[in-house]
Amino acid sequence: MPTYNEILKQIDKNQQTITEHGKFDEALLKKINYKLRLDWNYYSNRIEGGTLTRAETRSVMVGNIDVQGKPIRDVMEMNGHDKVIVDVLKMGKGELSLSEKRIKDIHKAIMYEDDPTKLALVGNWKKDTNEIINYKGEKFTFASPDDVPQSVHQKLDGVNSNLEALSKGINKIHPIVLAAQFHIDFVSIHPFYDGNGRTTRILTNIILIACGYPPIVIKDKHKKQYYQLLADIQVYGGHPSLFFAFIGERVLDTQQLILDAIGGKDIDEEDDIDKLIHQAKLELSQKNAVINRPLNRTSAKLLLELCIRNCFEYIYNKSSEFEDEFVRVNKQIDFQINNSGKSVGNQDSLDKVFDNISQILLSETNEIRRLHIGFYITFYGFKKSADEKYVQLSMQFNLNDLMGKIELEVATENPIKHTFYYNDENGGLTFDEVKKHLDELLRAFIQHIIGLSK
Repeated sequence: MPTYNEILKQIDKNQQTITEHGKFDEALLKKINYKLRLDWNYYSNRIEGGTLTRAETRSVMVGNIDVQGKPIRDVMEMNGHDKVIVDVLKMGKGELSLSEKRIKDIHKAIMYEDDPTKLALVGNWKKDTNEIINYKGEKFTFASPDDVPQSVHQKLDGVNSNLEALSKGINKIHPIVLAAQFHIDFVSIHPFYDGNGRTTRILTNIILIACGYPPIVIKDKHKKQYYQLLADIQVYGGHPSLFFAFIGERVLDTQQLILDAIGGKDIDEEDDIDKLIHQAKLELSQKNAVINRPLNRTSAKLLLELCIRNCFEYIYNKSSEFEDEFVRVNKQIDFQINNSGKSVGNQDSLDKVFDNISQILLSETNEIRRLHIGFYITFYGFKKSADEKYVQLSMQFNLNDLMGKIELEVATENPIKHTFYYNDENGGLTFDEVKKHLDELLRAFIQHIIGLSK
């Protein structure tokens, strides 16, 4: 196994070759960045227990967050992680620096919380001590919450001082060693309640890119070695040079990807069939069996009262602020059980409508295999435009056996749609868990109305 000094020499040699190639063709650069972005997203979230496949990761990256059957948390965190990566890859050498604000903003972007008690922790230093059980089954406690601000401040002073020196051609430390040492230090502080690994890997790559090197990707096959090296350093006095070599090898991996692309090789090629079979079996083993059973009437009614009714009223009350801007407004609610439509009464009286739905749910004698409740409010004739323009807000709750789907849409010539899934036998979804998605819908609605006047 080569020493980290030998690895650094090979990195510098590869970097010179890449630099001598000159400016990359736009299509080639786009291809390389997409491959790095896909791998970085997929593996960094997977190493922390993310469940999205490569195909699903790719789907989220192109803006489709309708990933059926996967936890909304995994989807939203992947979406936020990808946005951070896109911003990082757009930045050039010398544009990147580390600050407490940037670190907290990154954490806020990559974390998704539907637990109201944890929302205040996102983007802020931890309030409680955190710890892990390492590969030897022994406990390691990270920095105490009281020590976090000062510890982070000191590490940032050190790394930014070295980045400034490197930008002036003063090589006090090799950039790979600088990035690797920061990785060790920051992940050992563990300054957030959760999401520390993903945040640390992003910050490590920011340092590498700021120094002109490509980002690294820690894949599934590296996971065991990665955690063991960190544990050995944190607990057992292991020498950091082994971790320096590990990070260096990951840089070599990315450099080889770039060199292959320059040489005309197909960098889109997936793993060989044996690895693909292993990956597929692993992913299938993590999926829960599909159980086909009827919905519980009481749970359906509870979901109606705790979530759906409040969602409809929220959208109705907020959007009604714009009724004066249009000539006419039409409101419609449809309701189906087992694909059979039911009459729910006067749509201008939401209270009456939902009282009727509750009664129908409780009186239904057949097993409930399908349940659909849809709310649509359409604004016709925008007064500040000569054209007959309209906009529609729609929200649909669809329950299919155990699987629930919520669809939110601003219906225009270019519809904006947001879909997410949940799986809850007990009807435990609450309004607070859905509200952030409703706010996204309303923001899109408001922006579209503003656009109509231009």
